[in-house]
Amino acid sequence: MKKYITFVAVSSLLFCSSCTSFLEETNPNKIPASNFYQTEDDIAMAANGAYAALRGNGYYKNMYLYTDVRSENTTLQDPGAGNGVNYQFYNYTLTTDNAQVKTHWADLYKCVTRANIILDQIDDIPFKDEVVKNQKKAEMYFLRGLTYFHLVMQFGDVPIVTKELKTKDEIQKYTARQPKSEVYNLIISDLTQVINSELPDIQTGNGVGRASKAAAYALLGKVYLTMAADSDFQSERTSNLQSAKTNLVAAWNMKPFTSLKDIPYADVFDKEAQTFCQENIFQVMYKGGNSSLASNYAYIFQPTSQTGLTSQKTGTGNNIPTSDMMSAYESGDTRKAISCGTSQNVNYVKKYTDLDDINGYGANNWIVLRYADVALMLAEVKMHLSENDAVSYLNMVRERAGLDDYSGSSLRDAILRERRVEFAFEGQRYWDLLRQGVDYAASQIAGTTSVVSGGNPEDVSITASNIIGKRGFSQIPNNQIILSNGVLKQNVGWY
Repeated sequence: MKKYITFVAVSSLLFCSSCTSFLEETNPNKIPASNFYQTEDDIAMAANGAYAALRGNGYYKNMYLYTDVRSENTTLQDPGAGNGVNYQFYNYTLTTDNAQVKTHWADLYKCVTRANIILDQIDDIPFKDEVVKNQKKAEMYFLRGLTYFHLVMQFGDVPIVTKELKTKDEIQKYTARQPKSEVYNLIISDLTQVINSELPDIQTGNGVGRASKAAAYALLGKVYLTMAADSDFQSERTSNLQSAKTNLVAAWNMKPFTSLKDIPYADVFDKEAQTFCQENIFQVMYKGGNSSLASNYAYIFQPTSQTGLTSQKTGTGNNIPTSDMMSAYESGDTRKAISCGTSQNVNYVKKYTDLDDINGYGANNWIVLRYADVALMLAEVKMHLSENDAVSYLNMVRERAGLDDYSGSSLRDAILRERRVEFAFEGQRYWDLLRQGVDYAASQIAGTTSVVSGGNPEDVSITASNIIGKRGFSQIPNNQIILSNGVLKQNVGWY
């Protein structure tokens, strides 16, 4: 039987430890996509599979390792951390065989691949309603754009794949890393497709958890804001800031509520309320009690038995708020009691608490985009553009937290501090710091703190030079470099 390759090489090979060649096909009996997708229902099922990739262990389930743990927000308290893969993220010492990095790369490209296959096949499939077909296409463009945004932030230059790869020659052609500028061009193109689509402004009812125009506008605004801060794109800084503002304002104008203060902060994270919370623009959906559909946040963020919290199931305690994080909240900030706590001198994350969590099978969704993020990004963009109403968006967020309006000399510092406490443990802090420049990020992250390594307290020092030398990027999985025969190149500062 003819061999068909439906997964991009840089991802599919990670799923098979027996692969010996970068171009080796691991499943010669796989049904080609062109033969499998025959009906509208087939496409709908495949689209569900594309969204399911977001729930993978290497995607949002462990995104905290690449964000909060690599910032000054959290540390690790893991009995086996000294020799474990998670500890390496905190210490910026990823080994060449780090399993989390391998899985992360694989799951990101798994999502890209599933979206690509649908986009390749969907126009050949009869639909009862062309609107439904166009909406499905737009959803796949959103998932691909979202995933490539993660890829470019994590790794910089990455392979760009926009089609189903069926031959070894095609795989070889698309293996090499492409410049960041080209990756961003793809992201912008994909999200623009969503904006110009027939998707609803906001998803409601059974549509919650799927892409929308508001999600595309908000994400595209974040993309342009990130590009405006990138030293490689400084000649386009002002135009990128203007584009960021345009898209963020469009997202803001689609909000289904009048005032942010009317939405309880706790509802964003409460497993019963968050699904239909009007602040949440895009969220990764989970179902509790099912190992394949459940989230793991309550389990891995819960304190260890050292906390003595009998009201909670024993968790792994992998994500422990630092003392600096705990002290970042102003007096009277109502968000602190919802976000984190301390028991027996051990800090812990409260946002994802799920008292019904059984064996780590929780029901907490991961909130990717929400309107407080849009408001604070607008404050940031307008600050850079010297627009007078920048502070009004900052104050909207502060008002809900029970705080007075901002007053001070540094609006940038105030926005950064507000983002830190508003989005604590939501996977934002590391990227927020990097938008200020890698030198600034390194100065904030560097320091010495105590972690639990192999069950024993250990002081760990993180140097600014270590972060700067890596330019804020993660390590390309070394096994992929080996399998590519050197076509893939490692990021500077890694090995």
